[in-house]
Amino acid sequence: MTARPTFVRPHLAWFLVLDGGVVATTALAFSDSAHAAASQAGPVPSRATARRLVGLIVFLHVGEALVARRLARRYGLPAGRWARQTLAVGFPSLLALRRVVRPAG
Repeated sequence: MTARPTFVRPHLAWFLVLDGGVVATTALAFSDSAHAAASQAGPVPSRATARRLVGLIVFLHVGEALVARRLARRYGLPAGRWARQTLAVGFPSLLALRRVVRPAG
């Protein structure tokens, strides 16, 4: 019988796509020059809307990280690693954690 892993990283593409989107949204929200440059390329949300999106992203990622920490603790897994990873990438980390804790069979 093979030992189950205690920590798994989602594919690098998830980090690039999702964190890239967070960086882009944050730039639109808080940088006049980034918003102006993006507006030249096509329609973008207002800075106020982008700020609300950044707030929602932070709220969701913190909530997901708390869920990951609690679930990892319940199963004796490295809770801090799971929480930090989930804070960074969100739902792909929670999906990976669920696969780790899912009963074999």
